Amino acid sequence: MSTESTDPVEPPAVVTPVPEESETDESPKNNNWLKFVIVGVLAIVLVGGGVWALTSLNSTGVGDCVSASPKDVDKPDGDWNISSKSCGDADATHRVASMLKNAEDQCPAEGIYEQMQSDGKSMCLMPNLAEGNCYTSSDDGAFKKEACTKDSPVKIVKKVDGLPEEGSVCPEGSSELRFTEPASVYCMGVHEGS
Repeated sequence: MSTESTDPVEPPAVVTPVPEESETDESPKNNNWLKFVIVGVLAIVLVGGGVWALTSLNSTGVGDCVSASPKDVDKPDGDWNISSKSCGDADATHRVASMLKNAEDQCPAEGIYEQMQSDGKSMCLMPNLAEGNCYTSSDDGAFKKEACTKDSPVKIVKKVDGLPEEGSVCPEGSSELRFTEPASVYCMGVHEGS
């Protein structure tokens, strides 16, 4: 008898060692660094935005357009709500005509000026009017731009820089609205058309 077996022999199982964990780009140590960078960038953006918002009015100067209204309609000589706007913006109700050195100074006598104070600044505002546009007068006295229709009460038919002799520049049937600062004349007529 032979002691040899005909059963197949299985090779012994091979055990492979488990590799040790090594630091990768996604390790907690690197993620903490990334979190600090993100928080830092967000802080810079928020602080920069806040500084811009606080100084945006401080950069308002002569000729700039603003949206302006009294904080209390019953006290128009008090503080005003004011924000810078593009002159073509429908909300740009006024244009800064002059900056006053102090609250006791007065706006020019000729023209429709609003003397206002905002954030410690005193300034004279004039209506933001443009040739070819139509306007209505709102309850707070501001001219509001509107679409030109047959019912439009006022249309600026002509604008002239400077202060030429009264009655010499506006077309017949229109009236003059004169401002000494900045020196300009607006010819106000009625919109003719649909």
